[in-house]
Amino acid sequence: MYVIDEVIEAIVNKSVLLLVSYPEERYATLRRRRRELGGMLELARRLDDYRLVRLLERHKDELTRQIEAL
Repeated sequence: MYVIDEVIEAIVNKSVLLLVSYPEERYATLRRRRRELGGMLELARRLDDYRLVRLLERHKDELTRQIEAL
């Protein structure tokens, strides 16, 4: 497994953990996590790590879909 794969796995796992930890605040948790991913995306872009950018964008899109489904 590559380091990038481990990083994105940790990010996704943290998102899941947050949602499980605060089930009564699902909407707020999803929005907050999506904002956090925006910062991670900016950092990945500055580092010119476009593989990480694509993976983060995919996760952010998934969070957006979850928000829209609420």
